[in-house]
Amino acid sequence: MCLQERNSTLEISWQLCHSHNESYSIAMPAPIRDLIKDLSAFLRQVAYFRHITKAGFALLLALGLLSGCAQNPYTSTTAQSGPLTALNQALASQDPKQIAPAQMQYAATLKGPARADMQMRALETAIDAEAFTLANTLYAQANTQALWPAVSARRAQLLTGFEQWQQGAISRAYDTVNNLPIPLTADEAKRRLILLAAIDEAEKRPIDAARQRSALNELLTGSAADSNRAKLWNDLSSADINQLSDAAKQATNANFADWIGLALVYRTRPGELNTWINNHPNHPAVTSGFTTLLLGRSDTAATIPLPTGQGPVIVLVPLSGDYQPVGQAISDGINFAHDRLGMASDRSVQIQDSGSTLASFTQALTAALAANPSVIIGPLLKEQIPALANLPANAPPVIALNTPAEGTSLPAGVVSYSLSPGADARAAADQMIHDQKMTALVYCADNSLGHRIYDAFTREYTLLGGQILDSAFFDPNATDFSSQLRRLLEVTSSRNGPFQPRIRHDAQGIFLGATSQQARMIVPQLDYFGADQLPRYSVGMVYSGTPNPLADQDKSGLVIPVEPVLLAANEGPNGPMRPNYERASLSQLPRLFAFGADALMIAANLQPLLAHQVINGLTGQLSLSLTGEIERKPAWGQFRQGLLQPMDSTDSGYIPSTVVDYSSKQAEGNPTVALPPEDSTTPDSGDGTGTDTQPADSEPNDSGTAKAVPTFTDGGGMAPPPASVAPTNDTAPMAN
Repeated sequence: MCLQERNSTLEISWQLCHSHNESYSIAMPAPIRDLIKDLSAFLRQVAYFRHITKAGFALLLALGLLSGCAQNPYTSTTAQSGPLTALNQALASQDPKQIAPAQMQYAATLKGPARADMQMRALETAIDAEAFTLANTLYAQANTQALWPAVSARRAQLLTGFEQWQQGAISRAYDTVNNLPIPLTADEAKRRLILLAAIDEAEKRPIDAARQRSALNELLTGSAADSNRAKLWNDLSSADINQLSDAAKQATNANFADWIGLALVYRTRPGELNTWINNHPNHPAVTSGFTTLLLGRSDTAATIPLPTGQGPVIVLVPLSGDYQPVGQAISDGINFAHDRLGMASDRSVQIQDSGSTLASFTQALTAALAANPSVIIGPLLKEQIPALANLPANAPPVIALNTPAEGTSLPAGVVSYSLSPGADARAAADQMIHDQKMTALVYCADNSLGHRIYDAFTREYTLLGGQILDSAFFDPNATDFSSQLRRLLEVTSSRNGPFQPRIRHDAQGIFLGATSQQARMIVPQLDYFGADQLPRYSVGMVYSGTPNPLADQDKSGLVIPVEPVLLAANEGPNGPMRPNYERASLSQLPRLFAFGADALMIAANLQPLLAHQVINGLTGQLSLSLTGEIERKPAWGQFRQGLLQPMDSTDSGYIPSTVVDYSSKQAEGNPTVALPPEDSTTPDSGDGTGTDTQPADSEPNDSGTAKAVPTFTDGGGMAPPPASVAPTNDTAPMAN
């Protein structure tokens, strides 16, 4: 902010962070100039607010000098009061999630309309950043709501609509926000559209939400506009083709109609993206560079060929060495899909050994190409994918059973299909947002796979508007997680009497990036430390694929993405997926059996997939992205009493504890359970309800004896590390 005296007026110029450093000036007459000329000294003396005239203070507020922007109007060379210092520090951070609480804290030093205005500004800062959980928390702290209409009727109405939304009065909230008296200031117009879009998104109305964001986009610039465009695109991407087609016919705003047209071209005719861009040179998607990103993502799938001729489907997977069990399970699934499900029934299927090295796969690939196949399925291992970079121009379509190594791209013309834990982590993030779990804790293994899972989850979760409150990485070989969980959950308890833990109240869920063995140890410790009712989500690799109540009893409440065929154990004998489950359950690795079956289903359905149709497989609903990757929409299951149960909705409600028998305690008239003292390092397993001490490479079977099973890794093969490789943090338990 700067002050300049010109022609008997004082001109004040300042920069607003939300306007991207655009400068504004207001010329003021001498009486007002005299009131605020020594503004720095005025701000150093907080007590002076008690003596300023109502008109002068209102003018300061109107100027935005007390608003939550990054440019700091409170700079002083002398000591400041605590709340004012905190607000200065928050403003310097340029982080709305720090500024809004600091504004609310500073409001407590003010009185009357000044306090009301500052509390409103705190809420508005959070809402403008779409930090709705924070805004709801701050609303509960506000105590001047009765004064808000006098400060600003329209601003008060917007905040009332926000509170109605948070209280579940959706229709009333929408009407309150939508029916705002005009004329609106620029900030009020933006805030109205932000709230309308957020309500539409929460209510699963993607077209309406996209319409609001299209209008909002015209009011934003810079990074705020970029973020809004990403959300607009996510809204359009979540709508089905029929919804988009209907919306295109009804759209009256040209910009919004063109956004819908772009989404339709992207999903149905990606080869025409350049034509669309050339026909819409002034559309915000083009001028902002957004379509350039789309073009970069769409190149791969456009080069995928269709199968030609009646040549065989050749499958290249390891059938010898350390990966033989994995290759065999996939091969069994492929044969089942061909012989029993009728996939690619007009062609033969030939399964060949690819070995486990780049050289052995390259040799197998050369021999396969000489047989003029119609489709090639493979390789299984990540390190073998580079062999596909040198495919001849007339090569058939190739379906790789893994994803490229990090930092590399998929070779042109190749489809990638995998049961990646990273994809599961993104699905878990999507589902948590769907379940309105907007604040999360994250707890992942401290190895390469754990960090990939963490990155995939946190990127997706924050992109969708979630807030990561805290996170930690655990030693993959640890059995005691108490120190980290105490910190992560912020556990407190009385020092007198039995251990009765209390955890933080701001977390709405926790995500675990763990293996099956790790989850069996972590979940009971979560329960022990008082998080037994905190919704917990994880990835599919925590489930072996075979019902095993003894092994899975300590995973109670854990929600995971799962292959639909594996949930068919709960169907009756006439369930549509039951025959497929019964055959898959005969395999030692039923997930990989289903994975193999779907690999052949993809090979037999490339044409509809390239036309952006969805097919229903054993592992989920399958579709082809423009990057050439098969996107899988899984089913959802929750562990209850040692069994994975299907869920229509993952918002699970009451979670049975692994360490507390609530029913018996309540029957005794004592719902508060006395647990071991706080210095106990691990949950008590003396009664059989705590964690077990089975080695990481084995799982108990129903009889209680150890049964060796391979641990799943990233990629479709999810193969265990070769036995000859000594485990390290990067190779154990999951290396590939």
